[in-house]
Amino acid sequence: MPPLADLRAVIDQATAYFQPIVDLNTGRVLGAETLVRFVDADGIVREPGGIIERIEESADHLEALALRLFRSIAATAGPLLDRHRGIYISVNVPPVLLASPRLKAILDDSGLDRYIDRMVCEITERQALTDAGREALAIARPLGLRIAMDDFGTGQSGLKQLIGLPLDFLKIDKSEVDPLMKDPTADRLLRGVVALAAALRVKVIAEGVETREQAFFLRAAGVDAAQGWLWSKAVPPEDLERVIASDFSGSR
Repeated sequence: MPPLADLRAVIDQATAYFQPIVDLNTGRVLGAETLVRFVDADGIVREPGGIIERIEESADHLEALALRLFRSIAATAGPLLDRHRGIYISVNVPPVLLASPRLKAILDDSGLDRYIDRMVCEITERQALTDAGREALAIARPLGLRIAMDDFGTGQSGLKQLIGLPLDFLKIDKSEVDPLMKDPTADRLLRGVVALAAALRVKVIAEGVETREQAFFLRAAGVDAAQGWLWSKAVPPEDLERVIASDFSGSR
């Protein structure tokens, strides 16, 4: 783990990779989730590990990473957003940044401001249900950003806690997908999430889907979309066009 003083150098190695989000009913790519990767001088690509948590300890470092990542998204995915009008890009944004008065300036400086209506900010279930999380969502929503609650199912949220939150998507965590078809309780919980989403009028996205059986089960339960290795791992920007053009209808 690099010392705090070296985090700037690490941030300068950050780039955006993308994992497609697939419509379970049509097999069409609806969008892509942005995942941070670090590319060193030798071209070796590394996953974040615990680096993100270290970066989030400093507001300056967090803003620097956001600007670097947003610029990467604008430069690489921006042209695709221009060519594919129905595609959106999602990115994880912690509450402290969502609530920051600097967020609008960072979006403007990065060039993502022109795609604001095609951006989805992901915030974890635990973060969203805190007072700070609720305040952050209330501040971010007027900017035109859409909101996804990530890792849904890992906390204890219910309909009452979610009422009033400006959500567009619920993302079911992989830990809730893995037991499907093995544990009847997991099936009932999934259908409960779908019913909850219907009450809230939000879309449901499942994460970590690895088999056709899981995809079929999720579709039959009413889940709208999914992402996972069944369709694609996170890909570098140069492969995103190919992924978006893919026909995944055979995986339904």
